[in-house]
Amino acid sequence: MPQERSRGSVQASAMPHPPRPDRHLFPTLPRRPIRLVLDGVTHLPNIGTIFRLCDAFRLERLYVCGFEFELHKRRLTRAAAGTLGWVPWEPRPNAAQIVLESRAQGYSIAAVELCEGSVRPEALRSLAPLCLVLGAERHGVSPAVLALADQFIEIPTDGLGGSINLTTAAAIVVYEASRRFPLDAEGAGRQEAPAVPPTR
Repeated sequence: MPQERSRGSVQASAMPHPPRPDRHLFPTLPRRPIRLVLDGVTHLPNIGTIFRLCDAFRLERLYVCGFEFELHKRRLTRAAAGTLGWVPWEPRPNAAQIVLESRAQGYSIAAVELCEGSVRPEALRSLAPLCLVLGAERHGVSPAVLALADQFIEIPTDGLGGSINLTTAAAIVVYEASRRFPLDAEGAGRQEAPAVPPTR
């Protein structure tokens, strides 16, 4: 016999998902002026999850630096959850190159790294378009990129492990950065069609 709901209790109900953009119009929609650079990240599930993250927040472009991979690999496609074809991206031999290019184009460079002078994600400065750099979990962002960064972002933790994984850190920082560039604000987004990666 079902139990009676107590007085004053609140019944939770699932909210409907917002409508998805039309797939034919999606490549023409404005994007947030945020570039995400992976510096030496080689774990395919992590790369796939970053693709999914870039799609979710409609970032301008993803750069995968210092690692060659094939898009059909199962561990990559499963983590990307159908987003590989919708994210503008390109491979680069090293992260410092795209960071230098971004700086020349007026981007502010933010490295996600615990170091002297690093600040919490909510203190992220965002007066200019943003180039976010994340390094591999073991080695972090390369010294060459750290030397070029305008600001450093850290994510404080209170547990015994003392850290969180790459994709969790990326989600926290990308969410916080995306709040500063709402897509419905005038001039917030840029239109850029997905790049087709070169065949190998």
